[in-house]
Amino acid sequence: MKGILISADRSNSGKTTISLALMKILSKNSKVRGYKVGPDFIDPKFHELATGYPSINLDYFISGDMIKDYFLRYGNGFDYGIVEGVMGLYDGLGGDFSTFHISNYLGLPIVLVIDCGYSSTTASAIIHGLKYFGNADIRGVIFNNVASKSHHDDCAIKLPPGVIDLGYIKHDNEINIKSRHLGLYLPDSSTVEKIKRASDLVEEQIDINLLTSIMEDFETMENKDNTLLDSQDKPKAAIALDDAFSFYYTSNLDLIRQHYRIEFFSPLRNEVVEDAQLIYIGGGYPELFPKYLHDSQKTISWLKNKSENEIPIIAECGGLMYLSKTIEIGNNSYDMAGIFNAEISMNSSLTIGYTELEAEHENILVRKNTKIKGHEFHKSKVSSYNENTVFRNIRGKGLGDGRDGMLYKNTLATYSHFIFSGNENFLIQ
Repeated sequence: MKGILISADRSNSGKTTISLALMKILSKNSKVRGYKVGPDFIDPKFHELATGYPSINLDYFISGDMIKDYFLRYGNGFDYGIVEGVMGLYDGLGGDFSTFHISNYLGLPIVLVIDCGYSSTTASAIIHGLKYFGNADIRGVIFNNVASKSHHDDCAIKLPPGVIDLGYIKHDNEINIKSRHLGLYLPDSSTVEKIKRASDLVEEQIDINLLTSIMEDFETMENKDNTLLDSQDKPKAAIALDDAFSFYYTSNLDLIRQHYRIEFFSPLRNEVVEDAQLIYIGGGYPELFPKYLHDSQKTISWLKNKSENEIPIIAECGGLMYLSKTIEIGNNSYDMAGIFNAEISMNSSLTIGYTELEAEHENILVRKNTKIKGHEFHKSKVSSYNENTVFRNIRGKGLGDGRDGMLYKNTLATYSHFIFSGNENFLIQ
């Protein structure tokens, strides 16, 4: 597999749009795997639209050395691996765990995307700084939001040795992908057309053959685990999946498939999976559908019954909100499943960042005294709760009082999202 990493000097530079365009172009005649640096859920959904295959997260803070296994194993059978960076090249927790860190660790060469919308010659100075600040393996640059050929020439006037000018993209509002407080909006009916338009522009204006020539060759790892295939002998895992709950890592789902047959269900459509032996309700945007979730009485009754009968239920962030007593949005309050005596308010500021938790009680994820890592990002808060908790926050906000993980019987709800394989002590393995 030939691999490259797409990065920039900052967020909102156009690296997502250009990454998607490159994935789409190369997918015409080749098999392309998308990857995303960091724990983001939404960019990988766009990657899948562009390539036709699930995208893989590479987060060194959570997964550690496992990211090399993810990169090589999920690249098996693919011609290209396009890795989209996060934020600016060197941005990361305490200066570590950055896109630059991933590039160095995996040996991935870098193509920079530089937004020239409000600069010209300074763009070359920025590229010099990015290359020499950490001696980054920057092999090419794509200039974005360029007004004209002469503007491009000014931007590329003095590139560092070994950094190739791959071309430029003219400003085009039609390829912009809207953002919201948690990153990009989820893909909608216009997304496929935006990706196609972006790929057409990039194919016209960027030297794709030159770009692929500076990629690095990687020897991938064969995935010998045939247990990923569903077997009728396995117990069934029910996973919530609809417009309200859709934040899942591909590696988590594959890990669950090693032990269970997965069947998806939709709380918004009031669905159930009667014979489920594990239930997983991930994050998403339940606050956009409070009336539908309030009305999902069949699903709620089923979840309560499973919870009372101690069937394991894992709920992350949006799932925590759904299993709580109420969600307050503005001046309105909506009753939810009520498995937990907790009240959720959407009248809150953004919480975002990595988490590290220590289990003070054994639970369905980890044993007592185990430390695990994750991340949290949400606009909701727990305004009050009266439940047992199992985790102490070493890092992160959690439920707001230094705790995370409400526990009722075998039902666990956390604000933290987890990459299961990145935490060696997860019992789900």
